Formats: sequence, C-alpha cells, structure tokens
Amino acid sequence: MASIYWSHLLLVFCLLECYDAAGNESNILRLSKPRTSSAGAAPTKLEVANSNATGKPDVGGHRPVVEFSKNNPELDWKTQLRKVAEQEEKTRSKEFDLDFMRDRLEESANSIQWLVDLYDPLRWTKIPGDVGSECRRDMTTFLNNLKRGELWAAKLSDASGRYSSQYHFGNGFWLGSSTLCRELNATDVLPFHVQFYVTRMFFMLPSDIESSTRQVFIGLCLPSTCDQSSVKSMLRACADRVERQGNGTHRSEGPKIHIVQVRRVPSDDYSPWSDPKFYALAGISCLTFVLMVCATIYEYRSGAFKSSTWTTSPDVESLSASNNNERRAEYADKNLATEEQQRISVIPDNDKELIEKIEKGTKLTAAVTPLRKEDKPRKEKGILLSCLLAFSPIANGSKIVSTEPATKSSLTCLHGLRVLSLGWVVMVHTYLQVFSIAENKILRTVTERNFMFQTISNATFSVDTFFFISGLLVTILFYRSMGGSSPSDKGNFVRASTNKFAIMILYRFVRLTPSYLFVLGINVIAMKYAMSVTVFSPQIIDHNTCEQFWWRNALYVNSLYPRTEMCMLWSWYMANDMQFYVLGIFLLLLSVRYFRAVAATILLLMVSSWFTTFSIAYSNDYIARIQEPFALFDELYDKPWLRAGPYFIGTMTGYLLFKTNCNIKIPM
Repeated sequence: MASIYWSHLLLVFCLLECYDAAGNESNILRLSKPRTSSAGAAPTKLEVANSNATGKPDVGGHRPVVEFSKNNPELDWKTQLRKVAEQEEKTRSKEFDLDFMRDRLEESANSIQWLVDLYDPLRWTKIPGDVGSECRRDMTTFLNNLKRGELWAAKLSDASGRYSSQYHFGNGFWLGSSTLCRELNATDVLPFHVQFYVTRMFFMLPSDIESSTRQVFIGLCLPSTCDQSSVKSMLRACADRVERQGNGTHRSEGPKIHIVQVRRVPSDDYSPWSDPKFYALAGISCLTFVLMVCATIYEYRSGAFKSSTWTTSPDVESLSASNNNERRAEYADKNLATEEQQRISVIPDNDKELIEKIEKGTKLTAAVTPLRKEDKPRKEKGILLSCLLAFSPIANGSKIVSTEPATKSSLTCLHGLRVLSLGWVVMVHTYLQVFSIAENKILRTVTERNFMFQTISNATFSVDTFFFISGLLVTILFYRSMGGSSPSDKGNFVRASTNKFAIMILYRFVRLTPSYLFVLGINVIAMKYAMSVTVFSPQIIDHNTCEQFWWRNALYVNSLYPRTEMCMLWSWYMANDMQFYVLGIFLLLLSVRYFRAVAATILLLMVSSWFTTFSIAYSNDYIARIQEPFALFDELYDKPWLRAGPYFIGTMTGYLLFKTNCNIKIPM
C-alpha cells in the first residue's frame, strides 16, 4: 500500500510540474512571436532589463532583442556580431594612411614570399612550363575563370595545397585535400574533369639561413588532362623563377629547389585485382575458412567438443596457453624419445620417484599419469584428422578464452611482462608514425623535454623483454621435457642430439614460416595499395624490397642486411629470435652432457656482445639522444650480436627456475 501511495503522489507532482511549465513560456519563444503592446499593460521585468541594457524604449510595440541568452547561442552570436559591426563602423570613420605596403614584393632569400610563389595561379599571367595542348587549354580556362571570380574555379584552387605557416618549424606538408578535389567532379559543373597530384620536392636554402635540406610535399588539384610531366614542367618553371629572384638579391645564392616526383592520387599504377599475390592469398584464406568449417562440423557431430582430451604436464599446458614458444622442447621428445621418456615428459613437477619407476620398467597406471576429471581415454586419430582438428575454432577458441586457474608451477608473471611490454611497443610505434606525418614537428622537441617522454626515448628496451621471455621458456621447457634422462653412451648421445636438433628446428620452421609469409604477402599488397591512394609517402619501402628480398625473411636472415634492403623492417625481431633459438637449442643439447663448458660459452657470448656494442658505439662517436632513439639502426639496434645479452640472461633464469622448481621467493 505504501508503494502505491508514493507512486500516486509522484504522478500528481509530475502533472503539476508539466502544467506549470506549459503556463510559463520561455523568453526566447515569446520574443519569436509578434506582439502588440497594450495601452495599460505594465512592463515586465524582462522589458525593463532590455530597456536598461540598450538605453532605448520599446518602439512600434516590439521588444528589443535579448542581449544575451544561454538558451539560444545563435541569437547571442548574432547580437554580438551586430555590436562588433557597429564598433567597426565607428572606427572606419577615422582616416588611416593606407599607403603602407610596397607594390613590389621582397626578393630576399630568407623571405617567406618565395614559398607562396611556388604555386599561386592568381599571379600567373600565362600557363608556365612546357605542357600538353589539352592541359594548356584546360588550365587557361581554369585561370581565366579564377580571375573572373567563378566559384568552381575558386574551389578548384582552394582544394590545392600551398604554404600556410611553420616552414621554419618543420612543416613540410602542403597537401590540400584530395577528397574535396575529387568531390568537385560529382558536385560542381566543371568544364573538365579534375585530378589530384602530389609533388615531392627538396628545398636547399642558403647555408647562412638554414643548413639542412628540407623535404616538402605539395598537393595540387588540376585538370585531369595534365599528366605528371606537364605538372612537373609547370612547377619547374615556378621553381626557376623563385631561384632566379633569390640570386638577384644581395645574397650570393638563392634557394635551390629539386622536384623529385609527381604522382597521381589515386594512382592507376596498382590494383589488387591485377595482382596474382592477391588471388593466392585469397585462395589460402578461403581454404583455411573451409577447413575451419569442416573441423567445426566434425567436432559438433562427433561430440568431441564436449569431452576433454588427455593432455601433457600441467606445467607445460599452462605455459602453452601463454606463449607460442614453449612446446619447442616438448615436441622433440614426443617425436624422438622412447615411450618411457615420453611418459617422463608429462609427469608433473618432475617427480623423481616416478622417473625411477619408469626407468626400472614399471608401467604407469592412471594414478601415475592422471587423466582429467570425468575424462575417458581418447581414441587414436589419424594424422589427417588431427591436422583437420588443428583448424577447429571451437578447440582453439576454448583455449584462448579459458578461465581455468593456473597451476602452482606455471609462470603467470610472464603474462604481465608480455602485456606491459606489448603496450610499450604499441605506444612507441604510435608516436613514431604520428611524428612522421605531423605538420607541427616542433611540438616533438617541446614534448621531448617532458620527463615522461623517457618512456618513449628508452623504448628500445621493450623488445629485450621478449628476448628474455623467449630464452627463459626455451630453457625451462627443454629441461622439463628431458626429465633428467640422458644417453650414457657418447655415440648414442651424438646421434640422438643431432636428430633432436634437426627435428626441433624443422618443427619451429614449419610452425612459424607459413603464417609469417602470409603476413608478408598481405603487407606487400597493403603497401602497394596505400602508395596508390594516400597523399603521404610512407617512410618504409616494403613495396620495393619485399619483391626482391622476401627469401631473406623466409630464411630468417633479414636482420643481417642493411635497413634499405629489409622487407618488413619490424620483422628483424623474428630473424633474431630464430637465430637465438637455433643457437640456444644447440647449447642446451650439449649442456645435458657438457654443462660446465656450455655455461662458460654462454658467459663468453654475453661478454663478447657487450664488448661489441661498446666498440661500435665508440667507433661511431654514438651518444644516446632523446631526439634520435634509433640512431645507428643498422649498426646498433637490430643486429643479433648486440641483442644476445637479454636472451642468454633469460636462458640462465630459466635454468635457475628449473633447478629450484620455481620456488624462488624474494624476502620481504
């Protein structure tokens, strides 16, 4: 009853509020209606306020406009504009001396005017340069209509880029708008079709003004009858005029301008539909999708997705969910080791008692190699069926989104290392991309003074985290999979180690390379397409290098070559990680029998890496600078002999964790 009473009371209150609001009309609404003044009506407070504000009484029965209203911003700015216009009229009544500008512009080489003259069709008396007949005809039509004040010609000129400001502060993008230029073909009635062009230039000012060579991009909206050679000829004529004016001043030389490239945007040079690689990648994608559908149908019909499968050690399983590198050692034993050694590799926590039972010939029971709860032993599947189920989105997705708690022996701290390091890498590369196309480049210098920018300038260490994790996982999983067993005979040791080494390398190569090359192919197509549609010129040249040097990526040796010959510059990490893996597995296999010699070798490799880094930095007079975090990229940044330290530190950490069974605790 109480709830009904309060609901009725609330309803009555709302009705009263609505009635009151309907009766009190807003001031703005009343002002919008024509009203006549009544003879005996007393002025309202609003009328008095308006009369006091303007100093004028009501005239003709109309109230004056409200001076300011928060409810109607449009009325407010119009009122303010009217007042400003009145003040300007009073100011204009005074006589000023308007003869303060020279008829002839300054020709000094350090004048900003020469930047404007690079493209200013309003100042042209004729079409400059050696252009085609059709281009000259359409350009003449455009120029005449522009001088007559035709709107379509003004829009055409306005869509082009030109110098605006901040040239001496790093602004080299005078791009205009390619979208608005193309929009003119659809929205305005033009006497010709228009096309957008981007010109790449290099400016060299006199050394006493600016010593460095500057790169500038200018976007031009011009008739489509003008090809690249005609556009380049027009700009070359404008540049010659600027250079000649600079040479005629009191300075010894004027600015030097080099026109490097003129390209259409969008360009007809590339289309994905004519690229065989596009169809090859599309076919692979379709095949993968079909396999995923078939695997899903099989799992659904067989009910495989409802039952668990017999798995390996909890340690390895939990780590496998967190990293792609941890089965590097486990799979080798499963393919090469004996049946007893395979059982050892799945014993949780390296139980020595169980290992001794296996070595004595005792067969493992369900108590020794436990199955999961309510599981039944799985049926053996053929190799083709196993390959099909590898594409199952149900099985793979359940592992990705699994919320099962990790075992005590799992290294969950690695998840945090990966997340923080990956976020660090993404943040840094975001800054680098923005800096490369920003107009206000001087803001970077201002930003670098902030202390927190140290997280960007020192981000080269973020990659070392992944090398550390990789070395740690390879080592700890290798020793766990070995289970403390090793061949006693030297001949058997060499033969078994050689076989393991070959299969482990082959397994990793087959596991990584197909997807790696697939991404490489997508990158090549994406870069070519981006180059044909964007007004920017990407700093990377994958569309050229990948066509010629893709095989270096497939062999994981691309980091050994100069940056100008690298396909997918960021893939240097993959090459280094594979090289470290090959060396690491070789040393780990030897450590089973020659542990001390391997330990000394690792220490020697670390010291030599540090000494090499110091020698290269010293010989190149390198000093770490916030402004150039990637200076000496080829010499210091991506080479494996300079990145080996974090990997081998991870190797030592992995061995230490294995020997202590991950029970190291930091005293509080």
